[in-house]
Amino acid sequence: MNETAANMSAPGPVRFQAECAGVLAGWRWPNEGAPPLLFCHATGFCASVYKQMLQHLSGRFEIFALDMRGHGRTRLAAEPESLRSWKVYADDVAEFLNHEARTGWTLAGHSMGGVVVTMAAHGRNDVAAIALIEPVAMAPAMRLAARMPIWPLLARRFSLVRLASRRRSQWPAREDVAAAYGRKPVFRNWAPGVLDDYLEDGLADDNGGVRLACAPAWEAATFQAHDNDFWGAVRAAPAPVRVLAANHKSSTVWADARRRFERIGVSVTRQPGVSHLLAMERPDLAAQFVAGE
Repeated sequence: MNETAANMSAPGPVRFQAECAGVLAGWRWPNEGAPPLLFCHATGFCASVYKQMLQHLSGRFEIFALDMRGHGRTRLAAEPESLRSWKVYADDVAEFLNHEARTGWTLAGHSMGGVVVTMAAHGRNDVAAIALIEPVAMAPAMRLAARMPIWPLLARRFSLVRLASRRRSQWPAREDVAAAYGRKPVFRNWAPGVLDDYLEDGLADDNGGVRLACAPAWEAATFQAHDNDFWGAVRAAPAPVRVLAANHKSSTVWADARRRFERIGVSVTRQPGVSHLLAMERPDLAAQFVAGE
């Protein structure tokens, strides 16, 4: 990455809020005159976990990183029973883009966020590039299955849905969460400080203690909401799409998805030595990809 894109001394982020049928919150890296970048996070996380990655990009872009509905500090209706697809997330992103009324957006996202920004880009003329980090590239048949009446019963058996629905949500103090999470294998390879960044907005104060900002029921509902026309959105994308995938068993960009991307004309870069959570493990590499380097 060149010196400008990697300028870690660039101004740091500030919180922002937008009124979009409620409070849509996130982080912004001001950079007057720079092209705009919008970043969306993975399921169960929030914008703050990507602060190291996005700081690497703050010399090149003016950055907006959103907390999705039901996550972080955003305050929009989040009813698990009504969630069937990620369209509601994409609609929130599209409304934010309309509110900002800029041109030349780079839309980027990780995991669920990658799918969301691709769907939100449909039909727009203000998008210059779409960068997807480990998007959840499900086979098209998954969308058909998600429309079946029996789908809610089937989806509850998915390991991610089960784990999310059983996740502990309340703790006496932030320090307790940090200590417990620090012992979990999933966080073991995260770059120093990224877990603290996540807990900054991933936890909310609650009656003298703290709770997960993303309620386990909402996280579980998001994991099973697969009525998404992601591939149609990729084919109809108004700007070039590129994908960064982990060369790891945890990747959500499987071999058949890579072949489908290639047939559509989307370039896929495979990164060794990282998992699906590569943006947390190697913020520098993720930033290089988003910058197009």
